This record gives sequence, structure tokens and C-alpha cells, in this order.
Amino acid sequence: MRAILAAVALVQALITGADCLLCEKCLASGTSQCSGIFKQCSPDVTHCIKGLENNTLGSDVILTAYKDCLDPSLVETCGRDSSSKTSFHSVAVTSICCDSDFCNRGDLQVPAVDENPNGYICEDCFSTQSADYCTPGREVQCTGEHNTCVRFTGTGSRPGEPVRQYIIRGCGSQDYCKYFHLVRTQVYSYDLQCSPAKTL
Repeated sequence: MRAILAAVALVQALITGADCLLCEKCLASGTSQCSGIFKQCSPDVTHCIKGLENNTLGSDVILTAYKDCLDPSLVETCGRDSSSKTSFHSVAVTSICCDSDFCNRGDLQVPAVDENPNGYICEDCFSTQSADYCTPGREVQCTGEHNTCVRFTGTGSRPGEPVRQYIIRGCGSQDYCKYFHLVRTQVYSYDLQCSPAKTL
């Protein structure tokens, strides 16, 4: 069936005379895989993308799989996984970009998570109440490639959940603020700051 849809998309592109990239498009929460239609991208699109967003709160893990034409404004995020973590909450977006027709089809791989402490520490807080609920002096050990302290204050919603006020302090990947981009988790008015992590 997917081969038929790909053929239809290709024929449509040939009929219209367009020289546009063809990418698979889908979005699904609660799973690590998705498949959908093949879409003719706009002329300014140079890459297809596929990836996963993992939003974990305590033991509640929400995975979102996605595939699409890559927004040209996000080309710099290609190949740059973005993640942050407190002692109670973590969010990670991983993606693969490619630049040929239908190149983002196929299964998605859930990346391994490096939980080994790396010698860095950051302030630790996760609250849906206010900054007053953050315990002064509480710290979290950073792991893997996290070498940045992240401070997020604002409103947002995890997939399928209502909008709440969030106060988040924890560790993040390098250039987390520069490449901050979420897929299904929504953020609205917010302040995001990054600074070098402290060493133990």
C-alpha cells in the first residue's frame, strides 16, 4: 500500500512539473513508529526529517514519532539531538535529516540513553506550582553529554495533557537553548536560559 502511495505522489510531482522534494509525513504519540502519506514539499524545502520526542515525567513516558518535510528555518538542528533532564523530568528530541525523495521512510530507532554521571552538576527543580516550590541548593548530577544548565519558566503542555505553568531547572545538552525545538510537547509564553554546568 505504501508503495502505491509513493507511486501516486511521484506521478503527481511529474504531472505538475514541480522539482520538489517528496517526504513521508506522519505524527503519532504513544508509539515509537509512525507511517503516513507521501507529501510534496514546498520549493524551499531541501530536507526530509524523521525522529522521536521523548517526554518523561517520573515513570510516565510519552513517545512521539514524526516524519515530515523539514522547515527550512530548522536546518541547523539536523543531526543535533536536544535533551534536558532533572531528577524527575526529562525531554529529548532526536532526528535524522536527509535530502532525497522518500528518504525518511522506514522504522525509527529509539536512541540509547547514557545515564553515566559526567562530573557536572546543575540546580535541580521541577514544579507546576511556582518557583517557591524549588528547594534552594538542590542539585542534580548531569549525565552523558549534558554539560549545560537549563532554566525554563513558562506555560506548556505534555502531549494529551492540559496547559500548566512549569518551573524547570536541570542539565541539558550543549547548545540546548540555541537548538531548542519540540515536536508534540507545546510551549507558549516562556523564558529559557542556558549557562555552563558546574563541575563536581
